[in-house]
Amino acid sequence: ATGEPPFLRPINHISYLASLASPVDKMFIWAAVVGIAVYVVVQWVLSIVAAFTVDDGSCDAATTAVLAASSAPDATVHGPSLPLVRALEACAVEDDEGRCADQMRKIVAAGHLSYSTLIDAPETLLRCSPGFAGSNGALWTRFTVQYNLYAGSVIAMGTDEQRTELLASQRSGELGCFAFTEKGAGVLSGAGVETTAHYDSIDDSFVIHSPTPSSTKNWISQGLYAERAVILADLELNGESIGPHLFWAAIADRKGDGIPTPRKGVTVGSLPAKTALLGLDNAEITFQHFRVPRSALLGRFGTVEGASSDNDKTVVYTSKLPAGVSRILDLLISRLLTGRIVLSEATLAHVMSRVRHSWKYATARELWRGRHPKGRMMAEMPLIRGAFRDYGRTTSILQAFIAHTRENVADAIRGQVFSNDLIEATCMCKFLGTGFGVDCISAIRKVMGARAMQADSMLGAESFIPNATSAAEGDNTVMELKIVQDIVRGRTAQFPLKLMARIAADPRGRIAIVAYITSFGRAMVLQKKAMQDGQLLRAIAWSRTHMRVIDVWMAQTVASPEKRAWLESYERVILQFPVRTQV
Repeated sequence: ATGEPPFLRPINHISYLASLASPVDKMFIWAAVVGIAVYVVVQWVLSIVAAFTVDDGSCDAATTAVLAASSAPDATVHGPSLPLVRALEACAVEDDEGRCADQMRKIVAAGHLSYSTLIDAPETLLRCSPGFAGSNGALWTRFTVQYNLYAGSVIAMGTDEQRTELLASQRSGELGCFAFTEKGAGVLSGAGVETTAHYDSIDDSFVIHSPTPSSTKNWISQGLYAERAVILADLELNGESIGPHLFWAAIADRKGDGIPTPRKGVTVGSLPAKTALLGLDNAEITFQHFRVPRSALLGRFGTVEGASSDNDKTVVYTSKLPAGVSRILDLLISRLLTGRIVLSEATLAHVMSRVRHSWKYATARELWRGRHPKGRMMAEMPLIRGAFRDYGRTTSILQAFIAHTRENVADAIRGQVFSNDLIEATCMCKFLGTGFGVDCISAIRKVMGARAMQADSMLGAESFIPNATSAAEGDNTVMELKIVQDIVRGRTAQFPLKLMARIAADPRGRIAIVAYITSFGRAMVLQKKAMQDGQLLRAIAWSRTHMRVIDVWMAQTVASPEKRAWLESYERVILQFPVRTQV
């Protein structure tokens, strides 16, 4: 209307729209309007209150206890996982690849953790990761390669006969590697497989071959010192591709204490020198018509069977996939899921040990006293105390989420079925644990100043382990895109309403919900153009991740309001939009 005050126009427009709607629609329209208005007003009031709130960095008793706690294996690992962790942590850091490999051989042969445990109690292996408190990242990486990727793949994908052969090999301390990633695929590990395994009916064998330079297996940890390998290759049968499969074969022979000699048809080379994890060899492996017996195919879920006589050399592929699994590729990729859990949890354990070590120093370091009889301790300075409080709490919250996911993964291993929801959670664990690990170490270095340059600060070269784990078992950016891809393809719910309802009671939950709905809604409007906006896709992945992390923490702190409040620190440190490259 002419002369209508500007502040009344939105209300009059809404009233006009409501007049055109049915009574029920009117109710929903006005409920939505009132809800939005109340939310805006509440947020405005909270922002005013926050503006006059002083944060002196004070810590509650629970936070102080976490910062002062021990990161030693006996305090972080329990039950049958402990002997192996003690053995790993007891070894001296070796920058020589050969001596570090020998350390792994002795641990394997000692039987601190039997390969049979991977069958009977898979959670035992996964529960070792919280014990990584020291600086021996090279040996711990060998551990996850040997037990999880190599032996774990044979256990998960191999027949009973192959399992028995693996169990017998442990006594000798034989090392293995996981020849999975190829140069052409890069960080899209497993997404592209050029290596072929052609079945030769004449001598009933497979011929594994790297047909192009890009098919070379790359960044293969422990590849130089391994006698055996689990090899990912495209199975070719009767001139037809059956798809990627795993093959288990001896690739080298070892005499004495030297580097194993590659077998005919296998070429193993070393990658350029690294800046960290110097005791870990990373190889590139090429196959030139490498012949392996038919029994090399890990055949629990798919075998090549049939006659092989002078009159009938026809063989057929027989699929034995478990219920709920439509393709063997899903089972193969699931081998990376356990690796992501192990790496992420070990990274956060490593990071927390650095946080605690620096906090201990800060509590004992007296600052300039001037004319006073005693100076303030470094840990009493508000900015320093607040940084340790916020990063210590956030690390604990992420550790809780990864531990929760780890137990779900152990259950999935027994059933051989990984739900899309669990796959999403493991992807989240990967970029949360390793990515935050990099940022947390960096923040502590800044807080500690010149102290970080001292050798005993534990913030030197050894603390770059999170940088290495960020790129292992799937690059973190790829993990973020995987989450968005699964939403778009309908593998996971676009709007997890039950999840949203559970976390809506907490302010941080509401922040994550609004961020997710806003970013995903914008992507729906942009359609294909959204795929060109990396920051938008990252916001979708991270906001969805925050919802799940907050949900787990709220569930675990129902009886502890003090710890529930730690989400305030989580918001300050990591619940930020747009998502920053470094927090």
